Amino acid sequence: MTENNKSNSERLDKLAKIPLFSSFANNRESLEKLNSICSIKEYENDSIVISEGSFGDDMFIVYEGTVEIRKKTRSGDEYTVVELTAEHNVFFGELAIVSEGERSATVITKSKCNFLVISKKDFEDFCEEHPTIGLHITKEILKTVAARLRKTNDDMLTIFDALVNEIKNS
Repeated sequence: MTENNKSNSERLDKLAKIPLFSSFANNRESLEKLNSICSIKEYENDSIVISEGSFGDDMFIVYEGTVEIRKKTRSGDEYTVVELTAEHNVFFGELAIVSEGERSATVITKSKCNFLVISKKDFEDFCEEHPTIGLHITKEILKTVAARLRKTNDDMLTIFDALVNEIKNS
């Protein structure tokens, strides 16, 4: 589907379901302002959207389709972290609109996909023009990062405990 085939109302409905925008999900005017900086990108099945280690400045909202998030181990082996579908109102690459750095994972389409895309430059301009909405989005990104950090810390402790137990039992 091309951008012209997607109604403005459908796009606003999708944005309202994305957790990063929950604080103004019932405010159609704010959603319209956000929608104004969203472009649509279409990818065929089995396309690389983001490559781990590359630089990018776009955030992606899965509008239609399914993607797979993959990571590499330190030895270079690749594994699937999770599969995400549009029905789950998911997004990825959100750190790229607030911070520069390498992409932390590879994202590959598992079907034909359409994404709503927000660039760092557009988001920064948007925040200058609409600071209250921008603050709400930035706070939600921070909450997402904090939750991931807590999970990573818990996972590391679990691995450490397993290692200590293995050493004790050897």
